[in-house]
Amino acid sequence: MSKLYYRIAHEETQQGLWYDSKGNFTGLIHNEFNFCMNTNLPMPFDPDLVGWLSATDSLEDLFNWFSKEDIERLENHGWFITVYEAEKLSSIKITW
Repeated sequence: MSKLYYRIAHEETQQGLWYDSKGNFTGLIHNEFNFCMNTNLPMPFDPDLVGWLSATDSLEDLFNWFSKEDIERLENHGWFITVYEAEKLSSIKITW
């Protein structure tokens, strides 16, 4: 059974704002896009998660990570809400 997931990703590379697709830390949210409400969220590296995408299971949850204003500003730089349909899922509990 598949499920839809939502994340902010770059329109060309599909990478996120903390790490690129190979798991290398970019820190874009801490530097270039430090206007985002979660700019101080560290998102620690976990080698077991490289290759997996960080995503939410609803748009409502995504708006807990990024405000609508954040998303509008990110869109000006090529970052958009991206919808993924996945069958292979992994869920972790984050404790920072």
